[in-house]
Amino acid sequence: MDEQSRRTAILDSLAMLRAAIGCDFGAVGLKEASSHLLRWPMASGHTNERIESIAEKPGRGLSASVLKIGRATTLSMNELVCSRQLQEYPLFLAENLRAAYAVPLGEGAAPSGVLLVGDRKKRIYRTEERLLVAAAADRITVLLAELSSASSL
Repeated sequence: MDEQSRRTAILDSLAMLRAAIGCDFGAVGLKEASSHLLRWPMASGHTNERIESIAEKPGRGLSASVLKIGRATTLSMNELVCSRQLQEYPLFLAENLRAAYAVPLGEGAAPSGVLLVGDRKKRIYRTEERLLVAAAADRITVLLAELSSASSL
């Protein structure tokens, strides 16, 4: 499978996940090796192209919550506004998200990215939906590992 086929497979996984749990948005955020910025190269259901230019600094936003801790996290617009952290989550602002569930991608203590699903309305993600997101994260992690090993050859 070539690089373009793997990228297409990841985008297909995002689209299938969105359909399975009925969410508005799904994206893969990857940590850059050199700068440690979290960028969003692949997304499904995005409403504008600003997502391609979004970069979260290390220690802020999803880099601080999901990547640093290495655990799945539920986010809501209300909580971010109340805690005055909304500006640390530019993806929420760009895509007008009200609720999200984020899962780390990669094995071990240092995840290499984030799988984020979100909605433009208030929502609580049920346990079975969280399990579907975790399973999709495992599939996408495998595809990303193949993608990085193929590009390093």
